[in-house]
Amino acid sequence: MSAIQEEGGDSLPRLDFDSGQSLIVQVAEFYRDRIRRGLIPKGRRLPTCLELGCSLGLAPQTVDRAFGLLAREGLVHRRRARGTIVGDPTRASPSHQFAATRRYRTAAPPVSMVVRRPANHQDSGRLLFNDYLNGLIEGFDAWKSRFEIAYLRPDQPDVDLVRTLVEMRQTRGFINLGLDAEATEYLIRAKVPMVMLNADLTDRGTTSVIADHVHGYREAWIHAEELGHRHAIFLGAEDAAFAGRLRECRAGRQLAGVACRLDQTARVSSDADAGEIWGALRAALGPRTRRAAWPTLLFVQNDALALRVIRALEEYCREIPRDLSVIGFDDSPIARHFHPALTTLAKPRLKMGLAASQLLLDLLAHRVGSTDRRQVFPVRLISRETTTPPKH
Repeated sequence: MSAIQEEGGDSLPRLDFDSGQSLIVQVAEFYRDRIRRGLIPKGRRLPTCLELGCSLGLAPQTVDRAFGLLAREGLVHRRRARGTIVGDPTRASPSHQFAATRRYRTAAPPVSMVVRRPANHQDSGRLLFNDYLNGLIEGFDAWKSRFEIAYLRPDQPDVDLVRTLVEMRQTRGFINLGLDAEATEYLIRAKVPMVMLNADLTDRGTTSVIADHVHGYREAWIHAEELGHRHAIFLGAEDAAFAGRLRECRAGRQLAGVACRLDQTARVSSDADAGEIWGALRAALGPRTRRAAWPTLLFVQNDALALRVIRALEEYCREIPRDLSVIGFDDSPIARHFHPALTTLAKPRLKMGLAASQLLLDLLAHRVGSTDRRQVFPVRLISRETTTPPKH
């Protein structure tokens, strides 16, 4: 018989997912009330984190944090072999009790990263995220430091979960990979140790790990010049990243000092089909009667879109790279296996994740020079099959 069954019919917390109150707090309040009223006797084992999590539809980590609050209040004690037990540790071995209490009190909360679950687990962005994640895990594991991912509920504001973790002392620092402006501002004002990953906030005193996109584009423009291209176009998605990526592409061209022009841009929706992509390119390139003046090089905002562009052009009888060279961005795992293999700009995502973990550990240890620090990684051109000299 499970611990849940032993406690009677009304033994599970009734959670209100829409109340705005932390689920951790709701679980803790339920058991706190029952323990104080004597409904759960001393010596009784509470459900395991996995048991209760499965029953409530929660992550085991959420239950673990709720039970951790009860342990801090002295309402329960926790044993690796026995689980979470109501009441103080047994008095039969006071030295063991002291050692267990000391171990619990000195256990540090984890380092956290708040993310939103992707609607599609096969999404290309998920693969890129995993590269950062592998670097973070490697870095924190090397120093035996706890690292946890906290997932946002659908439609839950970033700042809601971030504030809960901070105010409930369930984290000691953050890796910030894509938190919105409100949540980021909250962490800065609260002076929570934080490392920005893939964004630069050193002007706000926040340690940051970034990649040098501009110098990466410089390499791409030099490559285009060497191939003989004289006119390029930039195509991107209708999202918040478009303007920044276009600005970096133009800055890279200026830094390279090449003659190849970038006069035109085109935008498509994030889920554009072949017809929409072809229509956007035709609008930017002009009618077929002016084909001699068409650009011969296409910069695309990211690899995922670049691969769809190539397929769209093939549907409309355009051959890549004979009719149009294409350069992507990200060096996603599929880019090298695509046909034709995609020329793209590569970011060292695993190394960036590893660096972010080490910098956050430096912040937590108050090491000299760990605050307000910027670490920049190079972005490199990976030349493959989608770029070739233009056919005149």
